[in-house]
Amino acid sequence: VKNILSRIHIYYFISFAYMVVSLVLGAILNNFLVIFLAWNMFLATSVFLISNVLVYLYKKKASLWILLLGLGLWILVFPNSIYMLTDFIHIQNYTFFIRYADIYNYSLSEWFVFAHILIGALYAAKLGISAIHVLETEVKKHTQGFHYIILSLLFVLSSFGIFLGRFLRFNSWNFIEVISDIGRAFSHGYFLIGFVGLFFVLHWAMYFLFSNKECNI
Repeated sequence: VKNILSRIHIYYFISFAYMVVSLVLGAILNNFLVIFLAWNMFLATSVFLISNVLVYLYKKKASLWILLLGLGLWILVFPNSIYMLTDFIHIQNYTFFIRYADIYNYSLSEWFVFAHILIGALYAAKLGISAIHVLETEVKKHTQGFHYIILSLLFVLSSFGIFLGRFLRFNSWNFIEVISDIGRAFSHGYFLIGFVGLFFVLHWAMYFLFSNKECNI
């Protein structure tokens, strides 16, 4: 138990440190994107927090309705953990070359932003996959033979959620608005299908990248 608590505390500490660095670095560089990464990391960390709360409630034999509501909330916020991978699109706003491809812009600030996005995106994905592993310890007892299917469904829903967040600018708490405006998402047709398919693969890549021996299927 001490090892588990220690690991959880380390995760929260790292998240807090990343958020502080985002605020400080963003202020120094006068860069709102870097500052906003603190909020994205907070949302990603909430995924891990809720998974631990769910397991705690399960072990305390909370009512089925409370567990289902908690699980529903977790599914809604889960895309926030993988969403930070999309923050790499902002790299286009920075100048790494004075003239492509052989004259570089020797600016450390550009590389600080690159490193900060990279660390945040990978760590947020790690938090999301760790959240899955926390739930797996209990859920796998009831889903023998269906584990891959359940994970695949979660990753499809999460990929769709990332699409809604990145392109339609919905947040996890805009659930009612998403339902009333769902047609706008499906109007993107083949792009939506391709995007969801691509991020479905990325979810699985992150899952196996951040899995360990204890959590393997």
